[in-house]
Amino acid sequence: MPRRVRPRSVTVTALAAAGLLSAANGALTGVGSAAPAPAAPPEKTATASVSVTCPFADPLGPRKLTVETSATLPSQAKSGTSATISKYSVQLSLPRDVALSLLPAGATSGSLQGAVQLALAVHQGERSDKIPVPLTVAPTPVPETGDVTLTATGDVPEIAINTVGSVTFDVTAPSLTLTAVPASDPAAAPDAPATPAAPPAPPIACTLDPDQQATLGTILVQPTAGPEQKAALGAAAALEDEPPPANEYTVPLGLITVFTKSTIKRLGATVVSDPALLINGFFSVDLDTGGSRVSGSAVFKPATTTFLAFGFVPVTATVEFLPEDYLNSKMIEIGGGLYTGDDNEIWLSTQLNVMGRVSGVKINGVPVDVGPDCVTAKSITLHVSGHYDPFTTGHIKDPNFTLPEFRDCGSGSQDLTKLLSGMSSGEGNEAKIDTYNLNGCTEPDHTKCPEDTLPPKQGSPAAAAKAAAKPR
Repeated sequence: MPRRVRPRSVTVTALAAAGLLSAANGALTGVGSAAPAPAAPPEKTATASVSVTCPFADPLGPRKLTVETSATLPSQAKSGTSATISKYSVQLSLPRDVALSLLPAGATSGSLQGAVQLALAVHQGERSDKIPVPLTVAPTPVPETGDVTLTATGDVPEIAINTVGSVTFDVTAPSLTLTAVPASDPAAAPDAPATPAAPPAPPIACTLDPDQQATLGTILVQPTAGPEQKAALGAAAALEDEPPPANEYTVPLGLITVFTKSTIKRLGATVVSDPALLINGFFSVDLDTGGSRVSGSAVFKPATTTFLAFGFVPVTATVEFLPEDYLNSKMIEIGGGLYTGDDNEIWLSTQLNVMGRVSGVKINGVPVDVGPDCVTAKSITLHVSGHYDPFTTGHIKDPNFTLPEFRDCGSGSQDLTKLLSGMSSGEGNEAKIDTYNLNGCTEPDHTKCPEDTLPPKQGSPAAAAKAAAKPR
């Protein structure tokens, strides 16, 4: 029987040896201390919107500002290599009275410039670190009416990530240093220098308002493995009967929902299962070999489908996918080895063995008793692979599996085994599995989640359009 991977304890010494902890202070990151990655990984746009309170001097007093952050993050990285966060920008709307207070006394027009200083908070589990990010506000005119929108941009230092697993980046409250842009004297000579700017006011240290989500995004960090380790990954790495490695690092995956869709060629039927939840999901790394894998268990609800048997007879049936030991358990073990594909994205490859059971059959609307144990004569073997990120989404499939013949179908003297086998069993069938980590999007408002981080609603036109448009 396939084994279930259990979390295992790992000593601090083992983690440090594997590069999961900094040798100096246990930090997650370093700046400019790792060799650059051999190739640029796929990128994703990340955004965060937070409310902060900024203590402006009297008579203005404290003001609440909304800070909108945008950046481009790599979707993955390798431990021991550097990751680049690019196109980092912060936008905030400064109240008009605050903006006018920064201009020369009595002025109702002008421009502001300055700096925004903040930090990116990096987390994995209980470990954390901070990366300072200095940003510059280019000269921005104060409009004749209304507030002034300031945009600060800058570069995030190169990040050396010395860990494995999901690394989360949170925004923090900024410190604002703003001043008026010196006005040019129209009576002065063309090459005369502009009037010196007044010294900037002391920085305004804003604070993050409580009870809000501040996550900008996550990066999946995989162990750096050579070609020999990559070639060894696959189904056997996750589901063999051998005991789990003694030196293993394990991260829980959180709440994952699984969608399955199977197309049976001879029936011309598609079986869409209700969403299932992955139970006891883990992302595991063998610290000795560098191999990484995921594992967990799921129970799939029976699904009812309608098709035309032999091309003209309307049939309705309930189809259920079960483990090989279905008489004693409903749990199907799901797992697989992870590797970096030729497209430089994360792939999963695994083999699943399931039994298929049919019940509730109606032919032309008339119930037909197929018995309590009408199942495939042997397990259905699925060789699935595809793009997969255990902390966000996965889209894997077997484009050509064989549906075995059935056994024990019928009741009394009526044997329907050959009938069901004849109209459904055979090659050329397709199975698709889509997974969504419900912790993958941390936006309080789910409508702001990046595309493809939340599962579609089953049966909706949007779901059908999304499925049709999704690359496979």
